[in-house]
Amino acid sequence: MSRFLLMLALIFALPAHADTETEIRTALDYFAQVWNEDDLEAMQGYFHADFVHVNQQGRTAREQHLQNIRMLIDDGGDRGRLGHSEVVIKELGDQHAMASGHMVLTFDDGSAIDTWFSTVYVQTPFGWKALLTHN
Repeated sequence: MSRFLLMLALIFALPAHADTETEIRTALDYFAQVWNEDDLEAMQGYFHADFVHVNQQGRTAREQHLQNIRMLIDDGGDRGRLGHSEVVIKELGDQHAMASGHMVLTFDDGSAIDTWFSTVYVQTPFGWKALLTHN
């Protein structure tokens, strides 16, 4: 009987992992799409209210990060085309997950910013939201 319950638990646990991975990949694809379309309003929905961006310059809270993106859009310059690959997703308990992978921002002149990223997501009633990104 206990083997049956264990097998039943494993069967129900597997789709949850697949759903988390699919949902986070969808969120990443969505962010790349709205970045490439310069859609700042749509980008806002990707970030959790407590979002923090960390890079070599330090930490930036959500509102400042969005303001920085707005300045890039308003400038009208080439912001680059965003893409990602080699993404690995790991669940961090029931409400959090982390994605890490390779990110490339390719510009019209052929130059590129080629780096690695990691993003921690939190599950909300509105889907997975980026809580912290480091790149």
